[in-house]
Amino acid sequence: MSDYHRFNGFKILAHADKLKQIAAGEIPYPVDLHIYPSNLCNHSCEFCLFIHNGEQDKREQLPRELLLRAVEDAARVGVRLVHFSGGGEPLMNKHTLEAMLLANRRGLKVALSTNGRLLIPEVAAAVDYVRVSLNAGTAATHDKVNHHFRQGSDWAEILDAIRTSIPHKRQDFGLAFVVTPDNYQEIYDFCRVAAELGVDFVHIRPGYYADKALDAETRRVMTVALGLSDAARAAFGHTVKVFAITDKFEGFWTPRTYDRCRAVWTGTCLTATGEFAVCQDRTDLRFGYDYKHGASFEDVWHGEEHRALVDSIISPGVLDACPRCVWNRRNEIIDAVEEDSMRLDLV
Repeated sequence: MSDYHRFNGFKILAHADKLKQIAAGEIPYPVDLHIYPSNLCNHSCEFCLFIHNGEQDKREQLPRELLLRAVEDAARVGVRLVHFSGGGEPLMNKHTLEAMLLANRRGLKVALSTNGRLLIPEVAAAVDYVRVSLNAGTAATHDKVNHHFRQGSDWAEILDAIRTSIPHKRQDFGLAFVVTPDNYQEIYDFCRVAAELGVDFVHIRPGYYADKALDAETRRVMTVALGLSDAARAAFGHTVKVFAITDKFEGFWTPRTYDRCRAVWTGTCLTATGEFAVCQDRTDLRFGYDYKHGASFEDVWHGEEHRALVDSIISPGVLDACPRCVWNRRNEIIDAVEEDSMRLDLV
């Protein structure tokens, strides 16, 4: 399998013009916009960051006007991709599909991260990159991992939703597997299910736990998890692409090579409460409180509040509290551009 795939962090170099602006201290508009349409969720995954940080306790949804305005704003300022995720389950907001269709009309790429329960063919047809968080290879483990905090079982319904939606996909359709001590043994079974369903890819990645004991337990199973991923790739790789614990997620456990976060200038997140967060994980770092009351995206993005907040994400200090970094590579490359350590003119 080529190293130049969807999870290669170096793809941000396709937007080198923006990286150069950031390195020079300028503020370009973001490449991608994450939107959390809803804090409500019909699952309760045991590893969910949003449960553990209390985000779902807010139980809010973006109103239709604000959701559609965000898509219009993204198109106007040159955003390339709008990713609907959460927060909660994005499809619990009844206006999410309308927002996706608007993004289609405005020429934006659309991504969706969903648990699959509410997935329908009309949604699949509006999304370029669908990823369903299945996290198991059997109904019993799915019930345990995805419904950790309450009773429930929707394994069969989700598989049916996937089957009926795949023929209508716009581009790519994949399944996600977050590795935990409770489910890692089912990686092979999960990939078999994916191959039988006919999805394009699976993404297997480590779960994150703020609790040090759970985090250590998860780390201990990673070697076995990688072995199972390799075995699944050998068995099913001719049918489904298997991506496992890639460099995009080194920021979970490896030391950072930078002392400030500037990757947050490349993307942002509109939360279900109508405020912006600097990224999809640091939803505690918020700005743009006036956006939901009519302030323009341009004013919010270039406002002093936003700049001061980004300037505060340094180490030692705020940066050290980041739970993980899926934009780890972006920060490394911005530093490399600033220092010209790659000698960019020497092609």
